[in-house]
Amino acid sequence: MPTDRWAEMVRPRSDVPLESMRYGLGFWLHPTGDAVMLQGGDAGVSFRTVHSEAAGVTHTVLSNTTAGAWPVTARLSEVLRL
Repeated sequence: MPTDRWAEMVRPRSDVPLESMRYGLGFWLHPTGDAVMLQGGDAGVSFRTVHSEAAGVTHTVLSNTTAGAWPVTARLSEVLRL
């Protein structure tokens, strides 16, 4: 993907204070850093993937419970400082 398109996709479009995040075009964005996140879920499943170009780190958590991914990915983000 061309760099200018990627930059446009991850440019903050709105702040979401209740989530302590920002939102781009289809991606959640870290409130102050460069981390880009995709997340979702449905009854019985949840997932989140986080990528930080600056840190050179990507982590993905898949869960077979509705809220199972959230505590694991929160801890990973804390430990990896994302």
